[in-house]
Amino acid sequence: MAANKGPTLLDGDLPEQENVLQRVLQLPVVSGTCECVQKTYTSTKEAHPLVASVCNAYEKGVQGASSLAAWSMEPVVRRLSTQFTAANELACRGLDHLEEKIPALQYPPEKIASDLKGTISTRLRSARNSISVPIVSTSDKVLGATLAGCELALGMAKETA
Repeated sequence: MAANKGPTLLDGDLPEQENVLQRVLQLPVVSGTCECVQKTYTSTKEAHPLVASVCNAYEKGVQGASSLAAWSMEPVVRRLSTQFTAANELACRGLDHLEEKIPALQYPPEKIASDLKGTISTRLRSARNSISVPIVSTSDKVLGATLAGCELALGMAKETA
């Protein structure tokens, strides 16, 4: 008798295996982007009836092609299910590693954009200061020397007059 790898449910079935595609789609940055694209697509279809009719025709075509592809690939998928399971487990481990190393994957898109804006602003201010401070300092010296020269020339002009 083989041992089950995971916990069993009340009816004795194994729980559904973790799916890397579902996990990726649940990442806030991915789900937020998908929502944004969906809203844009829907609003474009609502605003432009001609575009909507073309999109609807393509949607029906894609649905038909997807159904045909799924039906024709079923024997191959059944035959390679062990390899797909291994690839899925490996991909889930890779995603675990990425989520550990890049915590921003769990942040909502608004937070990422805000943090990025703050970082860029800070860097730009720093760059501006590193350029402008030496220029201001140099221009102060030049203006000071010019003023001293003008005062000296003015003093000489008064003495000779």
